[in-house]
Amino acid sequence: MTSIYDFDKLAKLLNSLYLLTGRKITLKDSDFNNVITSNTACEFCRLIQSTPFGYEKCLACDTEALAYAKRQNKAYLYRCHAGLMEAAVPVMEKGRLLAYLMYGQVLDESPLEEQWARIKRQCAWHEDLPALRVAFYRLDQLEQKTLQAYADVLSVCASYIWLHEYVKQSEPTESQMIASYIDKNYTRPLTLGVISTELGIGKTKLCETARNSFSCSVQQLIRQRRVEAAKELMAEGDLPISQIAEAVGIGDSNYFVKVFKAATGYTPLRYKKLLQSAARDAGPEAATRGERPNNLYEMEKGEESHGNDL
Repeated sequence: MTSIYDFDKLAKLLNSLYLLTGRKITLKDSDFNNVITSNTACEFCRLIQSTPFGYEKCLACDTEALAYAKRQNKAYLYRCHAGLMEAAVPVMEKGRLLAYLMYGQVLDESPLEEQWARIKRQCAWHEDLPALRVAFYRLDQLEQKTLQAYADVLSVCASYIWLHEYVKQSEPTESQMIASYIDKNYTRPLTLGVISTELGIGKTKLCETARNSFSCSVQQLIRQRRVEAAKELMAEGDLPISQIAEAVGIGDSNYFVKVFKAATGYTPLRYKKLLQSAARDAGPEAATRGERPNNLYEMEKGEESHGNDL
């Protein structure tokens, strides 16, 4: 699915909410990435996120909260890793996730001294606790019923966003479905029959789409993805060629060598040696220099299928 955002309308809505509440509100996509936000983070959060460790903690905390809100299919009010109150609200369309709304960066109604003591323990890793303390005492403190009211209003806004199509999803094209399927499944034994069944696209249509969209066959697309994955494995470690072949979905090492050489102009062993030499001398790009085929499509027509496996 491809998400389509009406940024002008979303910005107007989020800014209106900010003017009413004074709270930063963020819209995130289904993969937890920021799409649009109504304001910058508060000073306390900026201090927390000023270090790589703090930033990663915030990211992990948000991801966990958003995933929980999706599972529950409703607003989730929670305390973040740094001790502040936040809310995550899924934007759903008939059970399908479109996006998330988030707000927070406030304190609850419990005594400030108790909250600071807890935060001081949780954030003992921070290099500037005095500055963090100053920022803490500048945060707003809200009653539980007010926090819940904000979450309820945000839930209504989530429904409004879906109803008025401020965020909507378009169905992927058949070529996008094929490319995505191969990218996720190239390590499996694949046949046209398997791909056709799992994508719900007829074999003839499958082959026509590949030719029209990628100027190659489905088999060639699979080989291309497998060779790219093999090159990545060679660059990352020192696995034997047989293990690399198996890892990318080719059980026959001899066939893997043939496919790899057709794609790169080198045998896998020679390519690995070039990578190692480049790493010692002029950098990894040296391994890709020289005359050689730049695609997978130079194999002879009769070699398009190795048995039933693509």
